[in-house]
Amino acid sequence: MSAQSMAEAWAPIDAAHRAAVMKETWGHLAPRKNKTYPGYVVFALGCYDCGRLNPTPLCCVFRGLDDSPWFYDALIEFLRSLKGEEGAVYRWRGTFRNYEFKGAVERMTLVANT
Repeated sequence: MSAQSMAEAWAPIDAAHRAAVMKETWGHLAPRKNKTYPGYVVFALGCYDCGRLNPTPLCCVFRGLDDSPWFYDALIEFLRSLKGEEGAVYRWRGTFRNYEFKGAVERMTLVANT
């Protein structure tokens, strides 16, 4: 059996183990089911579409919600689904419930201090 075949054979077991360790380590921080978290996210859309840092959350505040791997993944997926002008900063305000974001996005006007 080749090394690739062995890796494929163990992949489901490895994935289940990783999920169990992640839940055991960070599970107490996961968003609660059917609980609504009001908040906002300030984020920037950079000029490079394919970068891992695009979009970039600059500030994220949700009342009663701690950071967790699950929330981070949901947030990044949501921000990537939004359309906007590159090089701009936006604020989304609304609620997060059951891994769904509901609310509105507004472009922020930045003023330079001189």
